[in-house]
Amino acid sequence: MKRIICLIVIICSITQPPVLFGQDRQLPLDSIIKKLGEKFITDKQAVGLSIGVYTNDNAYFYNFGSIQKGKMILPSQNTVYEIGSITKTFVSLVLANAVLERKVNVDDDIRKYLKESYPNLEYDGVPIKLIHLANTTSLLPDWLPELPTEMKNLSADSALLLKINYYNKLTRKDFFKALHSVKLDTIPGTKRYHSNAAAQLLAYILEDIYKMPMEKLIKKYITAPYKMNGTSFINSKNMELTATGYTTSGNEARYEFVMPYFKNAGGLGSTTSNLVNYIKLYLDTSNQAASFCLKKTVDIDASSGKITKMRPDNTATPDVYSVALSWFKYQPSVSSSQIWADGGTTGFNSYLVIYPLLNSGVVVLANKSDENIFRALPGIAYEISKVIEKK
Repeated sequence: MKRIICLIVIICSITQPPVLFGQDRQLPLDSIIKKLGEKFITDKQAVGLSIGVYTNDNAYFYNFGSIQKGKMILPSQNTVYEIGSITKTFVSLVLANAVLERKVNVDDDIRKYLKESYPNLEYDGVPIKLIHLANTTSLLPDWLPELPTEMKNLSADSALLLKINYYNKLTRKDFFKALHSVKLDTIPGTKRYHSNAAAQLLAYILEDIYKMPMEKLIKKYITAPYKMNGTSFINSKNMELTATGYTTSGNEARYEFVMPYFKNAGGLGSTTSNLVNYIKLYLDTSNQAASFCLKKTVDIDASSGKITKMRPDNTATPDVYSVALSWFKYQPSVSSSQIWADGGTTGFNSYLVIYPLLNSGVVVLANKSDENIFRALPGIAYEISKVIEKK
């Protein structure tokens, strides 16, 4: 997922509201979401769109388009979409529970939990810590082993087939073998870099600690207690309620479950109904694990992308965004703040945002992977938040 692009888009959508939607802000919630959804389907050439809104202790759901091209099958709040890197927030919530249970400390050297010796996982005497795996500062490569160089000049669809063929042959053993080849070029924790490999490693460590697969850990700590039965790792047996995803070129996508090697970095499927429950979980300030996940760990200069001096919590910092544990935070003014995560797969885009000062949140799911769609989802959520704010 192109996190850096997303961060720029989100910040711009807050500081410079999209002109296309600006004129509709005074309309009631239902009216504006209808206009936003219909415009999205028409202008972005999307297939389907599902929106979930939580505000004033109520949940609202809106659906547009179809779950499959050529068929008018309206999605619902129970339609399953791949949620890509939003999966990482689930893994981080498991980590938070491990911290509260005193099984780990986020400042632990990750090598404490690895079975082999990895002298390469430090720089200038500073090791990669658990917190670095969750806050995008581990400096591990995005893919491990890294993608074959021959993919660089291929079309997106051709590259995808090569990627599937390459990674389908790999196992957890191959991951830890490749981990020996990592060469850090700066101190961990001092630079932000998106890494699917870091998310994989964090999941492997947690699985070893609990002696339980991640899917069971997510069920134990999240989906079972918070009534999210529609959320799980997608596989060939639970496709009945899953929307069909489409690539940028419009071809039917291969689902992420065809690459189980990466499932902990982005393999979950979920619904707007379930993700509204997920929003409520994080809005509950008495939930210690959720609060731990949302505590910022580093501040990033929005213009340069470099880690900067940490600002006090709950202060207006329009030139800075923060990284928590698999979440991003932005507070441009004392009366406006948001916490978000996004996801993208070969056939889906997703965006989930929490507005703590409004006690509200929005989730937007689309079953086509496209740059225009990726950029549009935060703008839709922003326009909805302005209506909520005026209530």
